[in-house]
Amino acid sequence: AVVSTQSTGDDGEGEVKMSSSKSPQLGVDIKKLRNKKLTSTEFMQVWFHYDKDRSGYLEYVEFSQFMKDLFLNKNCTDFTPEQVEKYTKEVINLMDTYDENRDGRFEMNELAKALKIEENYLNKIINKKAIKDKHIQSILKHYDSNEDERLQGCELKAFVGDLVRSTPDIPYNYAMIEQACNYIEEMSGGMTLDVDAIKLILSLDNRQQLHRKLSQHAR
Repeated sequence: AVVSTQSTGDDGEGEVKMSSSKSPQLGVDIKKLRNKKLTSTEFMQVWFHYDKDRSGYLEYVEFSQFMKDLFLNKNCTDFTPEQVEKYTKEVINLMDTYDENRDGRFEMNELAKALKIEENYLNKIINKKAIKDKHIQSILKHYDSNEDERLQGCELKAFVGDLVRSTPDIPYNYAMIEQACNYIEEMSGGMTLDVDAIKLILSLDNRQQLHRKLSQHAR
């Protein structure tokens, strides 16, 4: 199974759907997640595919479906007892290991630890003394999975999520990313980011303003 994302409209919200394509530009090959680190964009594609009700959590049923796609052959309609046993053990083991607050569901930060996201790409940029145009271009290239010269949908969520991840005192979860997206929409005038919008958001003043607002929201 492959997860891919499309923009659904002016609000920049990404619709994530299953696709038969194996192209990394179009989606994530679920089976390969067992052996690789995800980019932030791939992680968001996975999250928004399985968080069907947009609750900000993966409930047991949603996470169970993810594990089926990850460990079982999707072409099989009848699973062997051995497959079912392996799948069940994996679900229970991951829940026990990464469900830190023991509420029977995954928050975004918990699933991120379970799936192992790559090192935060933005940390390589925003810690520099000066963010240059070439750095902004590299950011766009990194998150722009469909190469349309703009960030929207899951690409945007990944970029914003890494902004949140870059500040250790701000919790990395669905609600905080949604709040950060609202603030960024106010700054940039929309939920589709091009090079100029990314440059605006990553200015020191705007990053500090975003941090202050998120810190207030987190209290």
